[in-house]
Amino acid sequence: MTKINLLQRAKKKKKAAPASFRAILSLLFVGGFLVVLGYGWIFLTGTATRLRAEKSGLSKDLEVLKAQLKEVENFERDKKEVTEKIEIIRQLQRNQTIPVHLLMEISERLPERIWLTRITETAGVIDLEGKATGNGEIVDFINNLKQSTFFSNIQILESRQVIEAETPIYTFKLKWAITI
Repeated sequence: MTKINLLQRAKKKKKAAPASFRAILSLLFVGGFLVVLGYGWIFLTGTATRLRAEKSGLSKDLEVLKAQLKEVENFERDKKEVTEKIEIIRQLQRNQTIPVHLLMEISERLPERIWLTRITETAGVIDLEGKATGNGEIVDFINNLKQSTFFSNIQILESRQVIEAETPIYTFKLKWAITI
């Protein structure tokens, strides 16, 4: 009798099945991997496109903000210029009152028979030249100036007698400081 071992053939057939199963499994794996890569590529492409669009929008926003910043800087510069001009105007207004007040004080304290020939002011120091009919009027004028709170350090620099049109006249020079 001949013996046929059917188990070996069956075993051989079973071995052939796993090879095709591996091929199918490999194809499914490669196919799944390609699908995942495709979705990944689509996702990354979409993300890149979205980021480019966002970058473009942000660039436009940056340009708008730069323009606004320039406007703000111009506004600040203009505001500073206007503030400086206002301060100059205020200083001029304050300085205008000094000559008016100075002349008013001098005229209120000026005795009769004295006339002034020159008044100059330099850095808060007054130089005054005038003429009088006598030394008594000059002394009275100096005493009147000393009573003012607007003047300080009153000094007589010169007082001399001259003859004008056959009349004796006293010329004098005074100097004092303005106290504001």
